Parts: sequence; C-alpha cells; structure tokens
Amino acid sequence: MSVKILHIINNLGSGGAEKLLKELTPLMNQVGDLEVDILLLTDKNNVFYDSLITQGVKVNIVKYKNIYDPRNIFEVKKYIFRGNYNIVHSHTFPAQYWVALTRPLIKKKNIKFITTEHSTHNKRREKSYFRPIEKFIYSNYDAIISISEKTKENLINWIDPKRKKVDKHVVIENGVDVEKIKQASPYSKTDLVESIDDNTKLVCMVGRFSEAKDQPTLIKAISTLPDDVHLLLVGEGPLLDQNKEFANQLGITDRVHFLGFRKDIPEILKTVDIVVLSSHWEGFGLTAVEGMAARKPVVTSNIPGLADVVKEAGRLFENEDELKDIINILLENHVLYEKIAKICINKAETYDIRKQLRMLLKIY
Repeated sequence: MSVKILHIINNLGSGGAEKLLKELTPLMNQVGDLEVDILLLTDKNNVFYDSLITQGVKVNIVKYKNIYDPRNIFEVKKYIFRGNYNIVHSHTFPAQYWVALTRPLIKKKNIKFITTEHSTHNKRREKSYFRPIEKFIYSNYDAIISISEKTKENLINWIDPKRKKVDKHVVIENGVDVEKIKQASPYSKTDLVESIDDNTKLVCMVGRFSEAKDQPTLIKAISTLPDDVHLLLVGEGPLLDQNKEFANQLGITDRVHFLGFRKDIPEILKTVDIVVLSSHWEGFGLTAVEGMAARKPVVTSNIPGLADVVKEAGRLFENEDELKDIINILLENHVLYEKIAKICINKAETYDIRKQLRMLLKIY
C-alpha cells in the first residue's frame, strides 16, 4: 500500500523553498511506496511547473488562484479528501495558514500534518499581535521541520517560549543535487555577457530581489573594486528596478549585469569566479551550497543560517568594506583561492539532497 503525500505551497517561483520542492518531489516519487503531488495557490510565477510536469509530478492549482483568499481553506480540504492523502506538508506563508486552518475541519485522525519553516525571520514577528495567531496555527501541525538550528530556535522563541511542545520540532537542513552541479559544464564568460572577455573576474549572486537579500551591499562593494571585476545578479523580484537604479547612481551599469530568472544556475556558477550572498536574513542559503558544490569560494554575510552553512569553508563578512576586501584578496591570491574552493566543495558533500530525502522519509 502506497503512502500519498500532498505538498502545498503558494507557487513554484524562484525561491529556495520552491526550488527545493522542484528537486525533492521527483526523487520522492522514485521511492517505491510513495506517491507525491503538489498543490499551488496561484497560477502566477510558476517557473518550475513545466519541469515538474515533465518529470511526472502531478501539480494542481486551486480555483481561486489568489494566495490570500481565505476560501483556500475549503479548497485545500477538498483536495485532501479527493486525493485521499495520508500526509499533508505545507510550505511558506500564507499556505501554512490555510493548511493549518483546514485541520479542524477534517474528521479523519489518520491524516498527518507537517510544515517546513524556511526562514529565521519574517515581518509578522515584528508585530506582537501575531504571536497568539501563529501559536494557534503551528499547534495544528504534528511535526514542524526547520531548515536550520537557528530557524528552529527563532520559531520556538516566537511561538513556544516556555518550551512546552519542542518535541515536535525537528531540523532537516536543505540539500542540493551535488553531483548534478559538479557535472555541469561552465560557459565561456562571453556567453553570459557579450561585452566582457574571459579575463574578466565575475562575482555572482543568485537570489530574489527583496529586502531580505540585500543586493545593494554587494553592488556597493563591487563599485569600489577594479574595473575588471563585474557582478552577475540572477533573479527577479519587487526590488529589481531599485537595484538597477542604484547601480546607475554609482556609475557602474557597465559592470553590473542583471540576468533575470535562469534555469541554468549550475552552469552559471561553474563559470563565475566567486559566489556571494549578502542577505540580511536567511533560513539556510541554498545558493551558498550550490556555489560550494560548483567548487567556488563562497562569501556570505555573517548571519544566522548562512553562517552555519559557510563556516569553516567559505568566508563571512560584516559590512561592505569587509566584503570588498575578501573579494579582492581571493582574486589576487590564487593559492588561497584554490584552498578555499577545495574546502567548499568538500563541505557541499555534507548537504547532498539524498541525505535530506532520507531524513524526510523518517519523519513521514
């Protein structure tokens, strides 16, 4: 008898949680007694939809196609019953809310509800009135998976400061397909940007243009580096135009290249010289692991989540001056560059996605 699992998420955009489902669900469906589907709350920005369908994953979209519509509670309930699922696994806000509020409406006691917390911080935690709401929401889950120890600690401090129900919290760190990235072939640098040559030094950041990611710190650091150091920014998001304008104000539009959403991240990472994440906050930092798997020195802001991933492998910085100095040293000192690159790829092996899958199956 197979176990039927339904993952529910807002959409299949370019974020870390979405990318994780894109990689994990096809692997789950290769496990003999599992049948894994995905339910989305909107038909917008589903950049990984076609890839999953091609790999045989069943993906449905609720009829209202609005992630904030409270009627999604009843839509989710309908899909759970229709699919006769044994496990319902939610990701990201507000999908986590609608799934949790479905729980009291379901009489079947044998359905297990699981959620994954993907970030160390969100703006709801800046408003005290959200605390009792979120305490109730998370109380409807049988297991709460956090993607790092700091993510778990921050969530418990928020919803359960007296540590009454910590036993249902578990940490499963994110993973990437390390072998797939290692096998990817690099491009010629001119394939990525026509105006440069193969001697141009490329620094790359992959991430959504949002307050959390803080691309401006990296752009400012690049502006103080030699003219042969260029920056590739991969991703989309609400602050994209603001970042373009910032690069324009600094007079470096010829050295900052916005590549938009890309499906060839492994090839891009194999082409560049250094991978940077300048985030204000992260639950984990999937791109940091991808960069390490590409055998590149990875430089990240010294924040919870990212620091745990990168420590003892890449380099951490506190401000744009430190970031500038680290990039400069790595590009000038080839011995140090190779040493850190080698340590990074070894560290990446500990985050292979198959290890994550094994741990997730134990929870199921």
